[in-house]
Amino acid sequence: MMSKGKFIFSAFADEIDSNFDNQLNALKQLSIGLIELRGVDGKSFVHLTDDEVQTVKAKLEKNQIGLSALGTPIGKIDVDGDFEAHKKLLNRIMDIGDMLGCRRLRVFSFYPAKGMSDEEFEQRVFAMMEELLTMAEQRGFVLCHENEKDIYGCTPERVHKLVSHFGGRLRVVLDPGNFSFCGVDAKPAYPMLKDYIDYLHIKDADADGVIVPPGKGVSCIAETLAAIRKDRPDEDIVLTMEPHLMVFEGLSSLSKLDDIKHKYAFASPFEAFKVATDAVRAMVVSIK
Repeated sequence: MMSKGKFIFSAFADEIDSNFDNQLNALKQLSIGLIELRGVDGKSFVHLTDDEVQTVKAKLEKNQIGLSALGTPIGKIDVDGDFEAHKKLLNRIMDIGDMLGCRRLRVFSFYPAKGMSDEEFEQRVFAMMEELLTMAEQRGFVLCHENEKDIYGCTPERVHKLVSHFGGRLRVVLDPGNFSFCGVDAKPAYPMLKDYIDYLHIKDADADGVIVPPGKGVSCIAETLAAIRKDRPDEDIVLTMEPHLMVFEGLSSLSKLDDIKHKYAFASPFEAFKVATDAVRAMVVSIK
């Protein structure tokens, strides 16, 4: 019997262009019907005014582009940083989510303070995440943790320890490419985290941590897609394209640019994004 579930493509379209109108036009050219909102006209969506949020909403509706998630920066501070300000930011993000009708928030799990032991770091992360989860649950939002370099959740084992601690309250957005980028084996990630995965981010890196098109690296993307389809034959699974194949405006605020190395050259950010998207679509078609 054929599976009924579909892989539904979304995108961090700010990798294609900083201009929001151009982002939406590019998504239509790529036949991608969803966006994970992050950068809007050169600034983070978290800094939009209410009026600007309404403009974004109107443009999404006009272009018939839906929202898969809000790509928040929550959890990208040191554990000894200004957590009260961070909680205020989460409240503002949830206000924006209310306005846009989007309940899924991508988050991270904090950076360690200097000189902090691993045990103290873990205790602090768990306590801070509990506060964020409680805030989100009170307003009907779902927090989805993305694995990333240098944060607590930088390995499959740590991510599993974190999300299992919360018993499913904290969901996973699995980014296999971020493990490879960190020099961590991505292979055990899916079987270890599969019970907690909400959706996926798609990028790839080779064994040296160099960013490459999906399928050209060691992040087990095709294997992960095949496994999740086998395990969830009737579920729709969102794949947010975040290939990082070119330096784009705003990348410096997301990662250290000197860490990011590329093996392939492209004529434009759109071409790079199309190559990545076509590669993943080919993987999806090949799944039996």
